[in-house]
Amino acid sequence: MNFLFSLINYKSKQSNNFIITLFFILFSTSAIAAETNEALNLLNKMGKAVQTSDYQIHFLSQDREQFATTFEYNHLGAAKKDNINAQLLYLEGPAKEIILHNNTTSYFQPDSPSFSIASSRITEAFPDVVYNDFNSLASIYDFILLGKTRTANRGVQLVKVIAKDKDRYSYVIWIDDENFLPLRIDLIDDDNNIVNQLKVLDIDASFDAQKFKNYIDNRTYPILLSIEKQNNLLDAWRLAWLPKGFKEIAAYNVNFYSSDIATKLFSDGVFSFTVNVSLEQASQSNQLIQQGGRTIFSTNLGNKNIIIIGNLPEATIERIAQNIVEKSPETSR
Repeated sequence: MNFLFSLINYKSKQSNNFIITLFFILFSTSAIAAETNEALNLLNKMGKAVQTSDYQIHFLSQDREQFATTFEYNHLGAAKKDNINAQLLYLEGPAKEIILHNNTTSYFQPDSPSFSIASSRITEAFPDVVYNDFNSLASIYDFILLGKTRTANRGVQLVKVIAKDKDRYSYVIWIDDENFLPLRIDLIDDDNNIVNQLKVLDIDASFDAQKFKNYIDNRTYPILLSIEKQNNLLDAWRLAWLPKGFKEIAAYNVNFYSSDIATKLFSDGVFSFTVNVSLEQASQSNQLIQQGGRTIFSTNLGNKNIIIIGNLPEATIERIAQNIVEKSPETSR
């Protein structure tokens, strides 16, 4: 009888423990889902604010173990990307200026010819990650709330954007509590070291949007750089491997300083890389250069030089390069 009582008591405790464990699992899952939704909501508000708001900020950008560079960024927002106007000024070194106007980005440089390209934003300002519908990235990225703090004398909330696959970097984004602009963006590696940092120093509350609009409208702009649809220079090659979520975004030819370069752009919405092919072989093959979060890899294949440039870790760029294969005559037709 005592044995039967003990068995019943043991089974009862097991059942209670199972119910408690199941409750905590369900509670934890629900809490994680709620946190993810809150992080996504913050990130999507940030994406909207960056595009639609009027603002002037001063910020610095710094690669690991390098000196920081400071900038002024003026932005006139709009619901449609075609109507956005913006200006990026380099505050140190040569007086470089980049202007976005009428869906065209113009580069004014004192040490080289000015030129314009068709582009809906100034890529040298905020990184790709802020321009997203983050809900569409949930299959390849996790979004984690890291709490609240202050920067640039303003309250912010921190969100970490981390890839489910470990073949790319992560971001920690500091989002303003009031206007939802990103006030700091840390690009970090697997060891949580900061590879690159964009940090807003101040937001100018006295920004005169109309005065800036008049300046933009009255500038004289250089002609568009010749960019043509891709010819067959890239048709002979293909990528046998891509990181998950990456796809080809564009393919075109550029004639720049008398050099013909065929380019393919690949992106997952957060990170991107280009494969650039020219007929001029490099004197040294298999060269790899790391510049903060940007990796450059150059190699010769056949009678062509191929350069891969992307904001991805060295190992990922090298793997992409190793998977450039020549198409058979049948598949390249």
